[in-house]
Amino acid sequence: MNANDLQLQAKVEDQAFERMAPVISHEIRNPLAVIGNSAYFIKSKLAASGAVDPKVEKHLGIIESEVKRANETLGEILAYARMREPARKPQSLNDLAEQALKSLPPSAGAGAKIEPAPGDPKVSADSELIVKCIAHLIRNAAEAAAKGPARVKASVSGRLAVIEVTDSGPGLAPEARANLFTPFFTTKPRGIGLGLAFVKKAVERHGGRVRVENRDGKGAAARIELPI
Repeated sequence: MNANDLQLQAKVEDQAFERMAPVISHEIRNPLAVIGNSAYFIKSKLAASGAVDPKVEKHLGIIESEVKRANETLGEILAYARMREPARKPQSLNDLAEQALKSLPPSAGAGAKIEPAPGDPKVSADSELIVKCIAHLIRNAAEAAAKGPARVKASVSGRLAVIEVTDSGPGLAPEARANLFTPFFTTKPRGIGLGLAFVKKAVERHGGRVRVENRDGKGAAARIELPI
């Protein structure tokens, strides 16, 4: 297949996924709601009777936690499949990076610091989408980091506003590099592999691009480039 054929195939697959995702989500969320409500009912009845068994309470908590995680997973799938067109407004590049870091829990941010761009450049962007993209890159870097926190740098290169997130981890394995933006590809024990696919889709809808590369044995660098 040539490049055009691959792009067409990817577009067809994406459209099919967009049609399937809401149906699958609906069919799974209904039984999840029943399971969650039933667990809550049992927990309430046990508490009212005073016959709370610590082991039963523990396992009811596990049910509730796993129902929540399953719903979050379905939310990720719908966010990718039903991504809206960006509602663009002038935004400060530095503010977008700061918002992304603040949106993460301390463990996910892992002490990352923002190196702001001089002159506070502006981009035409949907803040919700771009903040989510930057936050995902910071979270990825924090998970990969072996020595020290992730580094987040905002800058300008020509007519492009750039957010670069670097880590000190082991870098990308060949298989991971080949499938970086492939939906549902992941090397993590948990997760569904839609993070970078979401970032790519959102950034390209802004007329930008995203790149992820190894840094000569010094971890990886993820770079979002947006038109100024």
